[in-house]
Amino acid sequence: MTFNDIQPSVWDRFKRAKSNNRIGTAYLFTGPRGCGKEWGAIEFAKLLNCENAGDASCNQCPSCAKFAGLQHPNLKLIVPLPGSEKSTQSSNPLDALKKEDLAYLTDAIQQKGKEPFLKINVPNARRITINAIRDLRKTIYLKSQSGGRKMVLIFDAHLLSEGMGESANALLKILEEPPENTTLILVSDKRSALLPTIISRCQPMNFPALNLDQTRQILEQGGVGNEAATQLAMVAKGDVHLAKELSERSTGDILAEAEALTKLMTKVDGKGWRDFINNNAMLAARKPDEFKFRLYLLQLWFHHAYEMRSGTLSNGFVNGMAPSLEKFNATYPNANLAEINKTLEDTVVSLVRNLYTPLTLTNLLISVQELLKGKTPRTDL
Repeated sequence: MTFNDIQPSVWDRFKRAKSNNRIGTAYLFTGPRGCGKEWGAIEFAKLLNCENAGDASCNQCPSCAKFAGLQHPNLKLIVPLPGSEKSTQSSNPLDALKKEDLAYLTDAIQQKGKEPFLKINVPNARRITINAIRDLRKTIYLKSQSGGRKMVLIFDAHLLSEGMGESANALLKILEEPPENTTLILVSDKRSALLPTIISRCQPMNFPALNLDQTRQILEQGGVGNEAATQLAMVAKGDVHLAKELSERSTGDILAEAEALTKLMTKVDGKGWRDFINNNAMLAARKPDEFKFRLYLLQLWFHHAYEMRSGTLSNGFVNGMAPSLEKFNATYPNANLAEINKTLEDTVVSLVRNLYTPLTLTNLLISVQELLKGKTPRTDL
């Protein structure tokens, strides 16, 4: 599949911008997780640097060949990196990385050119570092040694605002005085986490979620069988990253983990709750993606409990849950399952906002207990 196959309306905007010679200096690509925003940023950069005239990248010229490995001299890619005591104001952010982290990042960038839905996750990376933006400011105003347009792609741009927000403020100075023949593209799942002043200086480009058939085809291209790809696409609801994560785990493991987490959360047990809070708070600090995946499994459980209650559960991927879901619904006939899902989503958002995780998890458990009884939880806890 090409990018045009999964996001045709966005690709049309790219082509119009190029043909009308109306390229913005800064864009904000937003949309749900796993809908191809990062791929879109790469394809737009490749299109604007393609050496052959036309409304599509030729994929044959030297420029397109360099983009295949994300090694084009006009391309600057910025991703979240771990902090380091070795960092200095003048240092290259890559110099502060551990050897193994630098090796991972180098390989991941090369693989990203071949696998556009690959997510670059450097271990312990929780923010766009200030050194990355300082390094950008030192180089972005230099004259390019090659033709084409300089492109700066900032993935997970909402992490500019982490900590004291110094990275966001440093980038704002560039956006206020953008260099010539340069475009910055900020890519984020969480628009609300960005500074309003940054949002106002970027042209918005919203990406819709992928449909079931698009997700299925992407999984099949990655080697997943048709039946499994269809079931995974139904569960993931347009999130290719999630669909790929699920495809790497056995169905039995997923169902067992979802059921175990649900039992921990719904059972009123002092020790169980302490273990749930302590273990997940530690996981959120050390492996935030794994923590969010656990919350997704909980959402998956409650969503399908709702589907079973309403008589719409038909997904073969989760049929193994059916006996446990029936028992759960019989135990909690008045549970407000839709509101429980919303509470779980709010918990994910709180992680992004860097709120105190143990307190957030405590509030989650208390709220779920009230919602299981059909009551409205207190909001002043």
